Amino acid sequence: MLSDIPRSAFSSRARSSNSGFTLIELLTVIAVIAVLAAITFGISGGVQNAKFRTTAKAELAVLSQAIEQFKLRNGDYPWSSSSISQTEDNAELLFEALVGWMEFSSLSGSVAFKSKASVPASGPVTYIDISKLTYIDLDEPDEFNPEIDLSSKPSGYAFVDPWGKPYVYFYEKKAATWEVFGYHLYSIGADGLDRFSVIDERTGVKDPQFREAGSGENIDNIYSGE
Repeated sequence: MLSDIPRSAFSSRARSSNSGFTLIELLTVIAVIAVLAAITFGISGGVQNAKFRTTAKAELAVLSQAIEQFKLRNGDYPWSSSSISQTEDNAELLFEALVGWMEFSSLSGSVAFKSKASVPASGPVTYIDISKLTYIDLDEPDEFNPEIDLSSKPSGYAFVDPWGKPYVYFYEKKAATWEVFGYHLYSIGADGLDRFSVIDERTGVKDPQFREAGSGENIDNIYSGE
């Protein structure tokens, strides 16, 4: 009879049924949540990276058009002043050229800064609308599109890709050894890595296996015209 069953048996069974999740069940739930979070972050990260790549391609097209306008007016592309690995120096030169403070002098055979006397009071003739791109002061890289006065020669500015790295520009046509028609312009991509040695500084020729060169530093680079 029920009356013969000890009350402790009922209370023990009740405690067992109301004791909640076991340790194994809790660990299983945590593992499932971690997997779902990883999938979610992976998808969102992939979407953001795809968006950034699309933005970089559009900005490279804008820069390329401006560089062509510079050539049309000055007879040649802005020349690099440093080796290709000196990305900040060349990026700064490109910025100065496209906002109208640099010109190609066919007389001296080099690029040169314009003097303030040669620039109209209203400012230089620019080749690009800088509001359509992101740029930084290289001394303060965390501040995007800072205030800038183009009525005097800017210094230390560079256009940057969606990952905040200066676009790589290189054009070293100072001798007859340059074999490439045009210049090199690209983003180093999300990984921030680049194997600059895949471009011969003397001839401008790029290794056809550039994406696999070294440890694959160039694999996610985004080149103008791609």
